[in-house]
Amino acid sequence: MNSLLVRDAGVANLRRGLIRMALKAGGGLFSALLLLLAWPLSAAAAVDACLEGQVPLYGQAFLLEDPSHALEPAEVLALPLSAFVPYRLGPPNWNFTRSAIWLRFTLQNERSGPCSSWLTIGEPRLEELKVYSKGAGGWSLEQAGSLVPLEQWDFLARQPRFELQLQPGEQRQVLVRIVSRSSMWLAPTLWDQQTLIESMSAEHLLDGFTVGAVLLIVLVGLVVGVVIRSKVLVLNGLALLFYCAFVLAVDGYLFYWPTLLPWSRAAVAILSAITYAFGYFFIFELFRMRFLGRWFNAITLGLVCVTVFVLLQGAFGDFFMSRERFYILLFGIYILLPVSLLLSVIRRVPVSWLAWLLCLQLSFQGIYWLYRNVVLDYEFEVLDGFSLQTSFFLALVLVCTLISEVRQLRKREREANEEVTHLQRAKHERLESQVEQRTTQLRESLEARSSLLGRISHDLRSPLGSIINYAREARVSSSVGYLRRIERLAGQQLSLLDDLVALSRVELQHIELSLAPGYLFGFLREIEEEGSFLAQRGNNVLRCDFAEDLPAIVNADFQQLRRVLMNLLSNAAKFTRDGLIVLQVSAVREEASVRLRFTVRDTGVGFPAENSYRMLEAFRRGDNASGVDGFGLGLSIVVELLKQMDAALQVNSVPGGGSAFSFALQLEVGSEEEVDSVFHEDYASGVDGDGFSILLVDDVELTREFLGDLLLGYGFDVVTVATAEEALEELERSPFDLLVTDQLMPGIDGWELLQIIRSRYGALPVLLYSSLPPRPKAAYSDLAFDASLLKPSSTEALLEQVQSLCERRRQAD
Repeated sequence: MNSLLVRDAGVANLRRGLIRMALKAGGGLFSALLLLLAWPLSAAAAVDACLEGQVPLYGQAFLLEDPSHALEPAEVLALPLSAFVPYRLGPPNWNFTRSAIWLRFTLQNERSGPCSSWLTIGEPRLEELKVYSKGAGGWSLEQAGSLVPLEQWDFLARQPRFELQLQPGEQRQVLVRIVSRSSMWLAPTLWDQQTLIESMSAEHLLDGFTVGAVLLIVLVGLVVGVVIRSKVLVLNGLALLFYCAFVLAVDGYLFYWPTLLPWSRAAVAILSAITYAFGYFFIFELFRMRFLGRWFNAITLGLVCVTVFVLLQGAFGDFFMSRERFYILLFGIYILLPVSLLLSVIRRVPVSWLAWLLCLQLSFQGIYWLYRNVVLDYEFEVLDGFSLQTSFFLALVLVCTLISEVRQLRKREREANEEVTHLQRAKHERLESQVEQRTTQLRESLEARSSLLGRISHDLRSPLGSIINYAREARVSSSVGYLRRIERLAGQQLSLLDDLVALSRVELQHIELSLAPGYLFGFLREIEEEGSFLAQRGNNVLRCDFAEDLPAIVNADFQQLRRVLMNLLSNAAKFTRDGLIVLQVSAVREEASVRLRFTVRDTGVGFPAENSYRMLEAFRRGDNASGVDGFGLGLSIVVELLKQMDAALQVNSVPGGGSAFSFALQLEVGSEEEVDSVFHEDYASGVDGDGFSILLVDDVELTREFLGDLLLGYGFDVVTVATAEEALEELERSPFDLLVTDQLMPGIDGWELLQIIRSRYGALPVLLYSSLPPRPKAAYSDLAFDASLLKPSSTEALLEQVQSLCERRRQAD
């Protein structure tokens, strides 16, 4: 402002100097020309007050700055016109100034009758307006403005206006004093009454239409955002809503709420801070900044906090300084958005087309801002003009956001329908395949049963014949030896019948062979527990050797595989005393499938290699099997089951050196999302989770749902999240008694999460519930979970472990 006055004053001095030089030179015509050019600085032309329409006073009004606020109307009028500068339209224009501004112009009525006109000074936000007019009767005063009580206004209207009446032939000097701590946006204009009414009516009609249209768009956006749970829509709608309230306050609509009118400046500052905050969080969600790194989020959050603080300073502190600092900080947004999109590309974070479009628009706006304030050197002056029509841009952004979110919703719905259709088709094909497979298996089973009956008829008749002979001998002899032989033979036949029943069940049940996804390590853990019990009968030790690269999930018939392994382990335990039994499982990966090799070794009696083929037949036993219970059905059952699994049993044995039985299965690698259950239903007594809060993090939705429902059923307060990042956010918000996690998760895995928990929440217990045994990376070798369970665990073991860890946390506190 001061620079503008100095520049215009310099122009005036230069003109006067040229005039003196011309007069001394004696150039009359040239002097007259210079005097004509300098005439507007020495006299002001009167404005016809009786003109019709709208008459801007640019060029006719002169401006004076009063830094002291001490000048009176008479003193201002007494000043020479050279102390003023012509008021003109165009940049650089008035923005913020602490001085009082005086406008001076002359009105004249050249008509034969009286006339009047209406004077408007500028925007409704101006705080104090005083209009002095000097006529034949002396000075008259009219005043208005947001800081002037309404009862002192000469004419009540949102747009301050002043009526100037002139008598025929009267000429009147008019002085306007403006003081405002908001933007000094001046546009002195004379109006006839009809034109002013039409202009104000059109402006109010346009504003009313704009507010109605924007509020309708906001209402639709907020309702849809709440229904589809879209943060972007809700934040965009709130930002637009508060921006409209901000513009209404700027444009003087607080006039209709007289209680708040003196607080216009504070209302503008507060509403602008709220609008900026909602706008920032809308951009934060739209540009998905939460995935761009912790430091980037901290910098952006710091920027918005500082900016909001600076804006609020305008409500309770220096409004000028607040606005100047805000315009400087606003440039940070122009830098922030391109940087965030660059980081999104680097980190492969997908963002919507609306984010790219908004970034492009704001980038052009930032370039223009930089050009205006740096290249043109406007000293960070910003034309702070607002109208309700500017809200249409945010309304357009809201409409685009609504369209984008609805398209995303329809896309997700279409993908979900396609997935359901695919699953139904796959299920139908699987059912057809199972029906065909079971029909074939049933046919083979019936043929096998017929063969079985013919094969075992002799073995069943032989004991019966001996029993009959011994019974005849017992009739004629009193010896109890015959009765003991009969009892022994009957027991043998009973055992033989039991084995035949088991074999019959195998023949019937192998047609139920069906593949289903399941947890491999959990299955092997159960086999290890049952095999250890069998080994202990002969004072043996069972050692399990499971490869590190075994898959977590495979598609297999685990029921039949269990029978195979338990028969092999039972056979090894029968023929081994005080020895070692080894169960070994290895894997060879082949794209989407895996080849698992199972081997059972023992240090038992063994048998000759040439007898191995005979050992696999029903009712056939080795020559060294005397004194060992059984009838030779175990290995034949294994052979039959493996045949159904497209596998074969391989035998390697040395007399006195133990035996080894192995087979290989080609299985598809499954996904944890396909598993039907993540635990075994069991009875759990004495578990009460009332008062305990648990945070469950697992990237598999099925695991979260099943475990969450289980824990809720026993009274625990459960919060489930899909990622470790969300788990850390929940821990920041509220405390928990236990964290249950998986170890293989996208982004931050279970081990890195454990390290963060140990560093930030050392006393918080962490339970690992995983499809794999604990396998820490080298960087986390010194870490250990408080407890770990393999999927699928029994509900009793899981709940007891959960309650034990929760109680331990409470005792530690």
